[in-house]
Amino acid sequence: MEWEVRWPDGRAERVSPQAGEAWDWKPVGPGVYSVRMGTKNVRIETLEGPDADGHVRIRVDGVEHQLQVLDDQMVLLESMGMSAGVETIESAIEAPMPGKVLEVKVSAGEEVSAGDSLLVLEAMKMENVLRAPRDGKIERVEVQVGEAVEKGAVLVTYETN
Repeated sequence: MEWEVRWPDGRAERVSPQAGEAWDWKPVGPGVYSVRMGTKNVRIETLEGPDADGHVRIRVDGVEHQLQVLDDQMVLLESMGMSAGVETIESAIEAPMPGKVLEVKVSAGEEVSAGDSLLVLEAMKMENVLRAPRDGKIERVEVQVGEAVEKGAVLVTYETN
């Protein structure tokens, strides 16, 4: 697998395990690594993230950096104007991409917690589990198993307080 690392100054670098073989990562603590890069040692600490869009905040030898790390799937979806994350608009969960509903895991009136699986959407021959972005009670499930949906189609709505 390859990743694209995007720096705040606009630079983008492709990183792959093969290129990283020369780097020796030694865990020092939770989210902290001592990395040997050729003849140089670097301390890398994960401060926040990554979030659903790949944004991460790290500290390299004491200097903080905000960057974005995207895998190949995220880069492909972005190039097609899509997102890998679940989008929420007010109290509705929308399809992040066109696809086919393979499984519905919730029903109207059900209480869900952030991160719970709501449904499975097949897109580009991959199964994507769409998860609840927040706690709440499901008001309606707008789709059925086998139904084809377009990007932006409302799939599930939350009850509003």
